[in-house]
Amino acid sequence: MRERTNEVEVERDAKVTMPDGAVLLADIYHPVGIEDTPTILERTPYGRRGLSSGSGPEFAARGYRYMLQACRGTDGSSGSHSYFIEASDGGATADWIAQQPWFNGSLGTFGASYMGFTQWALASTRPPHLKAMVIGLSASVRAFSWYPGGSLALEVIIPWDIGATQFNKPPNANTITDVSPEAIERRMAELREAFDHLPLGEVIRHLTGSDLELYRDQLVHAGLDDPFWSPLDYSELLRDWTVPTLLVDGWHDYPLPRVLEDYAALRKSAAPVRLRIGAGGHLGGGGEGGLTDAPLAWFDTYLRGEVGLIPQRPVTIEVQGEAGGWRDLDDWPSPAEPKRWYLQPGGHLATEAPEMPSPPDSYRYDPAEPTPSIGGIGMLTGGSVDNRELEARPDVLVYTSDPLADPLVLIGTVEAELWVNSSLDHTDFFVRLCDVSPDGRSVNVCDGLRRLNPSSIRRSTEGAFRVSVPMWPAGHRFGAGHSLRVQVSSGAHPVYARNLGTDEPAITAIVMQPAEQAVYHEPGKLSFVTLPHASS
Repeated sequence: MRERTNEVEVERDAKVTMPDGAVLLADIYHPVGIEDTPTILERTPYGRRGLSSGSGPEFAARGYRYMLQACRGTDGSSGSHSYFIEASDGGATADWIAQQPWFNGSLGTFGASYMGFTQWALASTRPPHLKAMVIGLSASVRAFSWYPGGSLALEVIIPWDIGATQFNKPPNANTITDVSPEAIERRMAELREAFDHLPLGEVIRHLTGSDLELYRDQLVHAGLDDPFWSPLDYSELLRDWTVPTLLVDGWHDYPLPRVLEDYAALRKSAAPVRLRIGAGGHLGGGGEGGLTDAPLAWFDTYLRGEVGLIPQRPVTIEVQGEAGGWRDLDDWPSPAEPKRWYLQPGGHLATEAPEMPSPPDSYRYDPAEPTPSIGGIGMLTGGSVDNRELEARPDVLVYTSDPLADPLVLIGTVEAELWVNSSLDHTDFFVRLCDVSPDGRSVNVCDGLRRLNPSSIRRSTEGAFRVSVPMWPAGHRFGAGHSLRVQVSSGAHPVYARNLGTDEPAITAIVMQPAEQAVYHEPGKLSFVTLPHASS
């Protein structure tokens, strides 16, 4: 970020009264010696001195007035926390700001993850003074991150909901004070136990001694298409949006596919919009400067009217892999040639389709010993990691290309199409693309899972069926001498909750049924991934 320009004074516990009488507390960071300046608002459930942005106060040191508000039912704000009240609370807060003697008529909003959601919620009330938004690691459809591929994102849901049981209890439970290796390992051990506990409906009470209505709702209304979650879908807002909006995310973040849909919708609107995708996952996504320098440049441009601070092209991505680096693009997706890479007999991967009949590859998926999640979009364990230990498991199929003669750059959407068979009608298929270096290290690039049930399976006379698996987008460069590798399995628990193999409701299910799986690679039953080949 550019150098600080001023000292900062902090006004603690400013009271903002909501229409229903609830009082929300906020800390306001006033830039010393600067009166006529825009205001940046961030609304958080994580405590005003805890795990909030950390970047916000730095805006005040660079001439902005920054307000950090504790959401209803957290950190001293009265009432009970609820996703469903954030829109009206956000709108009322924007109205309150507009009435303050220090407000100069220009409001910006900032934040990542939940603090991105509170921005979408506030935006739905269309405050007239809102002039710029920086939304990190968050999509306009809140429930998207809870149900990837039709499964349950336990690694997102359970840790967050455990913390939510302690909202508004002093000290705020989301302010983690003990970050020693021993404390972190204790917490991780508790979470691993929670992810494996059955039935899932007991998990929060088992760990905290109390229930949480949100957790029950997430299990009972377990799907994006459930109308229960429709009040948290703000995507219709984007059609006629006019407020300049910067979207920031990372390649290994849960919301990324939906963030890209938000970007596409905003590109059709009148709003100036930029997209930035950096390295990493939810913790640290956006790459270096993604939630510091880039937001400051955005606010300086659209709240102060400064020029020449942001790239002319609307998309900036950090290409991963060997000799990747940052690129500015004219749009997303960038022009690329979609090319099929076919699964072959003998664990081979090639751009030519197999021409001879061959027996399918098979494996057994046992939910009692589920295929684990390693790297990828995991909230706690995500990112790019070495997959060799995972690939050695008997429940993971591996298909590897010959070493590349020249570098290969992939930029865009990725999808797998498999011909498979399963002994069950309730099952999952997980597909992952990896970059294999000459020394054998296999690093994940992107992946995706598809949860199936009897209504989504159309079997042939011999029982085989086709399944499409949308995968996370890619921005990756494979170096010369590297190989492409595709994994096929039936799980990545707990990033994608294990499929127990039955039709029991997730909240009460305890019966586990193993599945015998098969993957085909022959004429008439071709399995492949479609990759976006871009210019190097």
